[in-house]
Amino acid sequence: MGKGRRLWVVILTVGALSLVGPLAAEEIWPENYMDGISRKLGRGVANVVTAPAELIRQPSLIGQQEGGLAAITYGVVKGCWWTVYRAVAGVYDVATFYVPIPRRFRSLIYPEFVYAGGDWVP
Repeated sequence: MGKGRRLWVVILTVGALSLVGPLAAEEIWPENYMDGISRKLGRGVANVVTAPAELIRQPSLIGQQEGGLAAITYGVVKGCWWTVYRAVAGVYDVATFYVPIPRRFRSLIYPEFVYAGGDWVP
């Protein structure tokens, strides 16, 4: 067997084990594995797409709590941070949707979605 062919066998074996390995961790599966992976994938895509809405959400929340000046200063800075945070959490969820990490496919970010429950949620 040539070097190139052996390398491909190793790559395919490691790839297959990395996909099947998480499935062996049966004790951390949710009730329905397919529901968990579909929610995590959907949440990840939604968070990547809607991450820029944090630039509106955070100043709005800060404005309600602390007033207009805080909204246009601290709120905008916080919105920029949360935009990056939500986008990174979304990319992580999309890249690892088949792995039940964090436990039972929980979200890395709260609220799970920008416009949770039909309203801006603090």
